[in-house]
Amino acid sequence: MPGTTTSQHSPSSVGTLSVEQLFQTAFYNGRTPRSQEYKAGARMALEHRIERKDFDMPYQAGTAAADAYFAGIEEGKTIWRAAVAKIGGAA
Repeated sequence: MPGTTTSQHSPSSVGTLSVEQLFQTAFYNGRTPRSQEYKAGARMALEHRIERKDFDMPYQAGTAAADAYFAGIEEGKTIWRAAVAKIGGAA
């Protein structure tokens, strides 16, 4: 959730995962297109987990752009959990 931090980072797994690699794998050519705001949210979620960056909110709450960003964050969390589970860690 934007503005919050959690302790659900998996330090032993983080070193083997890359934001760019996970992002490019998730948003491959040929996938149903997503908005820039959606992809920004997904990237932010991955950066939060892997690079421990704080969430920022670049869009005004209540707008379609903010909604897309929040939806992207949810996908980013899903990408993270799937990647960590695949390497045998705890998400």
